[in-house]
Amino acid sequence: MRNPSHGGVLAARALNDSGVETVFALPGGHILPLFEGARVEGLRLIDTRHEENAVFMAEGWALAMGRPAAAAVTAGPGIANAFAGLAEANAAGVPLVVISGRTGLAQRHRGAVQDLDQLAAVAPVTKWRAECLQTERIPEYVAQAVHQARSGAPGVAYLEIPQDVFGASAFAPEKPWPAGHPADLRAVPVPADVDRAIGLLQEASRPVALAGSGAFFSGAGEALRAFAERTGIPVTTTSAARGLIDDDHPRCLGGLVHGGIALASADVALVLGSRFNANLVYGGPPLFSPGQQVIQVDIRPEHIGGLRRPEVGLLGDVRSTLEAMTEAWGKPGDAFDSWTQQARQGAEISRRSWDDECERPAKGLHPGWLAREVARFADDQGAGTFVSDGGDSVLWGIAFSKAHRPGTNLFIGSAMGTLGIGLPFALAARAARPDEPVFLFTGDGAFGLSAIELDTAARHRLPVVTVVVNNGGWGDVRHEQRMWYGEEADQGAVLSTMRYDLLADAVGGHGERVTDPADVRPALERALKAAGEGVPAVIDALTDPDVMSDLMKNLGGLNVM
Repeated sequence: MRNPSHGGVLAARALNDSGVETVFALPGGHILPLFEGARVEGLRLIDTRHEENAVFMAEGWALAMGRPAAAAVTAGPGIANAFAGLAEANAAGVPLVVISGRTGLAQRHRGAVQDLDQLAAVAPVTKWRAECLQTERIPEYVAQAVHQARSGAPGVAYLEIPQDVFGASAFAPEKPWPAGHPADLRAVPVPADVDRAIGLLQEASRPVALAGSGAFFSGAGEALRAFAERTGIPVTTTSAARGLIDDDHPRCLGGLVHGGIALASADVALVLGSRFNANLVYGGPPLFSPGQQVIQVDIRPEHIGGLRRPEVGLLGDVRSTLEAMTEAWGKPGDAFDSWTQQARQGAEISRRSWDDECERPAKGLHPGWLAREVARFADDQGAGTFVSDGGDSVLWGIAFSKAHRPGTNLFIGSAMGTLGIGLPFALAARAARPDEPVFLFTGDGAFGLSAIELDTAARHRLPVVTVVVNNGGWGDVRHEQRMWYGEEADQGAVLSTMRYDLLADAVGGHGERVTDPADVRPALERALKAAGEGVPAVIDALTDPDVMSDLMKNLGGLNVM
């Protein structure tokens, strides 16, 4: 005889059935049934110290694994605290399910503790949102949330469940027919549009392909490599697409920070799963020239065009579209060899220019030199994940780190510019791939926003190596203040040079401060050894507060903010 299950068990079971095996959460009375359900159903639960970071960790998991992830938060201030995570993940197009508790139906409109109109609050930062009012329908709503998060253009699916509905028991309805959603639905552009795009590319003399987050979440890695090898067209990657094609592949130009030189020189640009927002300078210079012809591929029609109208818009899943284009290609694969060589030389010029910046005088550690040293050390370890966070520090990290596989080079890929994601992303990557090292390169300001999650790292044995660029301030803000208001202007942008390494000591981890370049690599070796023993490690690196990357200095002129 079947026994009824309470709502938390039904929700946990439905998540498991939908392929979501890990939930990042912070407990609260409104979602305790889900915590119990996770225990009963064997759902992995990683509890955090702040709701914002629970959502960031779920986003990091999805970026590392390329599939939907889940977070759970309590009602009222719980969902309010999670708001930045919702906004970031939705802007980045990450498939994320967020389950929130809600004031019980019997307590509505009575001034109950943590009562809030949450559906209205999350409307601007979610793709889909719903409230489940019947316990027996919880599995149906959870399955729908996972489907909405991953289908079409991914985004945040928000599901709230009132406390009394969550805690009640019910039988999940049994149906004599199959319910649910097909796992892998893919749209393909009409053949005539594919032929038009192929025609433009085959007539080009300097084509470049740019792969973005839409390419990553369509699982387009193999298709992208096959396309590059069949057509000979060089590829640059950005946002979540980093590593879809190995940076060391002969047709890869690396990340957009280096491949952008070739993109600006291209006569035809193939944009795969990216929108023309601030990250792509709105489809204009310096990345896209006015006379350039553009082909844009996206799963949603409203994402195509706008600030830059493409000559050809291909409405379809990136992976399936690339497969169709590869099959339709009729030009020899070596036709663009000389152009690829020229494009790779341009990317190498960019890398050398960043190297040259590292050789400029600095008082103490140069942040660019530090980023290069950490990135090289991480690359020497083989398979692993590199995470970049901060204002100027994220640019140094992106410029010097390499991507060899999908989901292993993580940073903010949206135009939100959210700071503080570094440690949550790093912990999620370690949870996703427990046998591989994770390195985080972060600014001191950004690290301070989520540093308490070192406790989460210690409790759940998610050892990451964190290098903090400690320049005693919000460096990019301080630079902008001084640029506009004079050298003495820095109000609000100054931080102390506190001992961030001691935070690792506080949770039983390994911490040390470095001030001399000669001490950096030995410190990294000790930190990696500590991480190998299961504890988090923090290297607090004192850097020159007056050094700023040339790219950060020039961002203001691009009008991206």
